Amino acid sequence: MKRNRKKTDAAQQAPNPEAIANEESVDESVAAPEEANPAEDQETGADDPLTKLSAERDQLQRQLQRTLADLQNFRKRRVQEMADARRSAIEALASELLPVLDNFHLATDYESGEEGGAAQSVREGLLMVRSLLEGVFERHGVLEINAAGEKFDPAVHEAVGIDPDPDATEGLVTKVVQRGYTIDGRVLRPTRVMVGGAPQTANDETEG
Repeated sequence: MKRNRKKTDAAQQAPNPEAIANEESVDESVAAPEEANPAEDQETGADDPLTKLSAERDQLQRQLQRTLADLQNFRKRRVQEMADARRSAIEALASELLPVLDNFHLATDYESGEEGGAAQSVREGLLMVRSLLEGVFERHGVLEINAAGEKFDPAVHEAVGIDPDPDATEGLVTKVVQRGYTIDGRVLRPTRVMVGGAPQTANDETEG
């Protein structure tokens, strides 16, 4: 009896391996700190009302800037289109009226040799009409191209011949055959001119 009682007491006092393992696992779970979850932090920040308002504000500002830029570009295009339309209309009208002005110049530049009388009155009337017509052209940006005595410029002059005068300076416009005009800096009609040529030398005459 005594031996059995001693065995029972010894068995009760012996440590249980399963209990020890459970106690260690409990201790580890309690001692281990909780790790932070970045995804949860992002979700929490996204749900923040201030963050949402800030994002919406930035988006609205970008949209407003794009809209203002589009509006400014639209206004520039409209202004340019209106200017082009106006210039085209003036060009068309001026092209129709330039021959009329040419005839006024021909009539007023003609010298009849008579002073006073009906011929002088007619010439003065033509000069007045010509001046009015030139004023209308100038107010709408149609300006005469300077040519006589100027260096020949193919951008605004059209050479119709070489001046045979030996005293004519080579490369200079000696005579205007038909007046030319520009509109807003663009050539509406080039000036038709005679240009001074190179003087003929004795060698050239011999070869000829």
